[in-house]
Amino acid sequence: MLLFGILLALTPADCFLRTASAAEGRFGIDISKYQEQIDWQAVREGGVEFAIIRCCKVIHAYDDFEEDERFEENYEGARAAGIAVGAYMYTDAATAEEFTGDVDFMLAVLKDKSFDLPVFLDLESASRQEHLPPAVFMPALTAGLERIEEGGFTAGIYSSTAFFSECIDRRQLQAEHYAIWEANYFNTIDGLKSPAGHDLSDEADIWQYSGRGKTAGIRTTVDCNLCYADSYFLHEARALNPELPEGALREGAKFTVGGTVSADAVIRKITGEIYSVEDDSKPIQQVSVSPNAKEYLLTGFFTKKLDFSALKCGEYRFRLSAVDSSGADLTVAESRFTVTKDGLPLATTTTTTQTTATTTVTEGTKASASASDAAPADTKDAAQRTKRRRSGGFARWWLGFLADLYDNMPGRWFFASAASLTLRLSLERTPLHRIFARMSTFAEIGYLASGIGKEIV
Repeated sequence: MLLFGILLALTPADCFLRTASAAEGRFGIDISKYQEQIDWQAVREGGVEFAIIRCCKVIHAYDDFEEDERFEENYEGARAAGIAVGAYMYTDAATAEEFTGDVDFMLAVLKDKSFDLPVFLDLESASRQEHLPPAVFMPALTAGLERIEEGGFTAGIYSSTAFFSECIDRRQLQAEHYAIWEANYFNTIDGLKSPAGHDLSDEADIWQYSGRGKTAGIRTTVDCNLCYADSYFLHEARALNPELPEGALREGAKFTVGGTVSADAVIRKITGEIYSVEDDSKPIQQVSVSPNAKEYLLTGFFTKKLDFSALKCGEYRFRLSAVDSSGADLTVAESRFTVTKDGLPLATTTTTTQTTATTTVTEGTKASASASDAAPADTKDAAQRTKRRRSGGFARWWLGFLADLYDNMPGRWFFASAASLTLRLSLERTPLHRIFARMSTFAEIGYLASGIGKEIV
């Protein structure tokens, strides 16, 4: 027993960190100026994947507003080492006015910073907060969380299990998609090792399970955490119910991009860009908005600034991207489209069609195919039109007739003009205009049917 006690005393404390929990989670730490100077490269090599850094504290009881003197140093060091970074502020705020004022102070400290993990409010004041019931405390707390996200950061709460039980409505936070970072040491061995198989993954995004850990690169003890939310490390933004330009658009026609951009983190900026396929070096149209929210509906200002009606005939690429609170540039969606005079897809050339057909002939018909290719183009077209009229009965003859009409340029121009006239007249409401609209509708139907007939034949 004496020998076992000596070996236990000599065992490095960080050995316990590797067996902190049987639950899956990423290992990380939270630090402040009290961890003194840190070798962040050694911390990274020691297996730490994330660090939540104290940026400031506010104690209203003493009118104390203080920026952590090592925040800038720790922020730069952790990011340079490739460690995912979050931040927290200790506050004893108890009213909505105090919370929003404290957050404004914090946002000034965090100016121009980006974070992979949320920005947390550290709540643990027994004298000013713990006695408040959720009905009183939650509206004040929510005001502070909303101000964090308005500032472009993902918001979260740090507190103990006792606080979450007494004055914080955990279910409300989860329903409103705020991050939860919970401190609970349970019946740990010297505050270092948690019971096997235990975890808080159903209750919290991050579990602080120890306040007395040791890790490489830090001389003092340090708080140890497990993060269950992979979304903080695998950044993603997505388009819900997207309406993107695809296929063929008619020259001069308007198009409105639709849908909702959604992300797990706060979205700082959304950008829509139109590129010409011929010159993809820079966008020919671009618009950006700063929603500072986790969802943004693509309406209003955003869609009005993308003028598809100004695009000339050609091929284009549309890109929708976002920048979240980590500073990552994320591709949300992409599409390709063409702009044509009539809004119909670019037709496949006759040469391509003939080449494809030639590759399918058998050996016995190669000679006749070659002889046909040698004939003048007008003679071949006339023979093909006669053939498709005489075979297949009335339906094939009708489709052939429409295809011939479509091939005739004056006829094609007439139907295209009639379609355009219908579009203009249908916007009016007088009886005379409606009569003309109905008449030109028949011409429009013929125009469309001729195109369909050409493809079918």
